[in-house]
Amino acid sequence: MRRVQRILVAVLASVAAALGMTSAAMACSPPFNPTIRALGPQQVVVVGTIGERVPGGRLFHVQRAYNGPVVATPIVIAFKEGEPLGDCSYPVAAGQALIIAPERDVDGHLSANLATLQAPPDSDLGRTYIAEAIQLFGPGVVPPPGAAIPSLPPTETPVAAMSEVLPIVVPLVAGSTLLFAGVILLQRRRPGAGASRR
Repeated sequence: MRRVQRILVAVLASVAAALGMTSAAMACSPPFNPTIRALGPQQVVVVGTIGERVPGGRLFHVQRAYNGPVVATPIVIAFKEGEPLGDCSYPVAAGQALIIAPERDVDGHLSANLATLQAPPDSDLGRTYIAEAIQLFGPGVVPPPGAAIPSLPPTETPVAAMSEVLPIVVPLVAGSTLLFAGVILLQRRRPGAGASRR
């Protein structure tokens, strides 16, 4: 009986781990064959390079703006940085060149995550996006330099928001609960379980 119990516990643990990984992987999936047109006529579309961290995100040095209220460079984009763990975070680095269509909040702040339409401008996909942006919005403009934006000290790192932690914690808690419930059920089904010893 103990051997069966150990096997069932191992199976339940495997299922719980698989559920956790599946939910994390499915939590953020970039759209299949995204297009700029599908994002709507008000979508911000810019080409440039990622800069250093600043309050609210990272500088993005705009080389050409195809659409959106980009009146000067650099702009600030709140990249969801980190290792890809199913919560739409992804690694970014200063100096990385992109054509990107960041999301714009109602207050005007720009953000980007793994699912955001973006590509290196010298890649096949990037050239396709640039051609589409020109077709939709014209040749674009080169924004003038704006006011300097203070950068964060090198030792300062952004604090992870609760929304970034929950997609990782929830599958782990669910898997642990499932495993615990399985063990309890197995103990109750054992012959003589709960009976007082004489």
